[in-house]
This record gives sequence, structure tokens and C-alpha cells, in this order.
Amino acid sequence: MNVPGFHFNPIALAIEGAAIGFLIAVPVGPAAVLCIRRSITVGAVAGYMTGIGAALGDAVFGAVAAFGLSIVEQFVIEREKWLLGIGGVGLVIMGWVTMRHRPRTVGDPVADDREHRLATHFHYASSSFFITVFNPLTVMAFGAAFAGRNLAGVGASLPDAALLVAAVFCGALAWWAIICTAAVSLRHRFTGLGVLWLNRASGAVILGFGVVALISLLPLPWRWIGHMLGL
Repeated sequence: MNVPGFHFNPIALAIEGAAIGFLIAVPVGPAAVLCIRRSITVGAVAGYMTGIGAALGDAVFGAVAAFGLSIVEQFVIEREKWLLGIGGVGLVIMGWVTMRHRPRTVGDPVADDREHRLATHFHYASSSFFITVFNPLTVMAFGAAFAGRNLAGVGASLPDAALLVAAVFCGALAWWAIICTAAVSLRHRFTGLGVLWLNRASGAVILGFGVVALISLLPLPWRWIGHMLGL
């Protein structure tokens, strides 16, 4: 189908972009743990805001790959250790705070304040966005996906690239909506002590991701270790 302004078939491009965004968002990571925990302990809005932040992070890297921003991609690759270090420290702190989090009391006037809620929603989205963009593997995954689907030249057309990035965002958001909806359906099972242990467990998992990221920076023979573990 020839559409003025588009070099690629826009329908096929939208489907491929959505599929790529969905599949790259699927692997379970700290953002997924945050989304599940917030959906259960706080509610659907908190979960969806967390998912929106993560989807925006995926869209950023999708834009880097779609528009052929090799300078940005090279910057990420050359500073992979710095990004892993910053992201690892951030995850350790976030995990520790989550482990020590206590559910707010019912009728808390500060938590019920509208301005406080807006700031909290921004925090939900920004924290998951931070986790996503400080993962250098994401930009490599998008680059490989676009190259594998012969989409590397899509940046030559602004409408094509914009449509692809929007589709990536929608595909990633669809995954987060599924995760959030599934977690919210389990919310009634967690009350009192269950919420407290959920905070501790999810915080420990997030902290663990951070520790693994920091350990990966150590000058160890990782290829040999991976071979010994059968990876």
C-alpha cells in the first residue's frame, strides 16, 4: 500500500513496531517487579503509571534505533559501565527503600492531598523510566530487532520513524497493562502482613538486580564463568 509521505507500509510498520515493543518489554526485570508490587499495594493507577514510565523508556531507545541516532547509540555503548554503575546503585537504593516501606494509614491527610498524589504519580512513572533508560542492553536489543526486521533505514522518513516509535510505545504499554491488570486482580489476597512481606520480597528482588549489575562491573573472566555455568 503506497501512502504519501511513507516509504514503508504504515499498517505493517505499526504492527511490527508494536510487536517489537511488546516483546522487548516482556523479560521480567526490576520495572516489572515495581509494577506488580505497586499494583497490589497501592492500586491500578500506581501500576499503570509505573508501566507508562517503562514504556516511555522503551520508546526512547526505540527512537534512537528508528532515527538512526548512531551518536547516541555509540555514547551508550562506550559508557556502558557507567550506566550500569549508576543504574545498579539506583536499584540498590530503590530496593532498600522498598524493603523498609510501611503501608500508609487509612485517612492519612498528606497522602490524600491532591498535590501529593500528583507528585507520587510522577515518581511512579519517573522511577520505572530511570530503571529502563539506564539499562544499556535495551538499546542493543532494539538495534538488533530493527536490523533483523530490515527497519534500520526507517529513519530516512520522519513519518515512518514517528509511526514506528509510537507503535513501540503502544506495544510496550500493552504488556505493562497486562501485568498491571493481572496484579490488581490479586490485590484482595494481600492484606496487613501480606503487604509487608510483599514489600520486603519485591525490594529484595530489586536490590538483587542492582547488586548483580554492580558485580558485573568487576574485572572477572565473565566469558569463562558463563561457559562453566553453561550460559
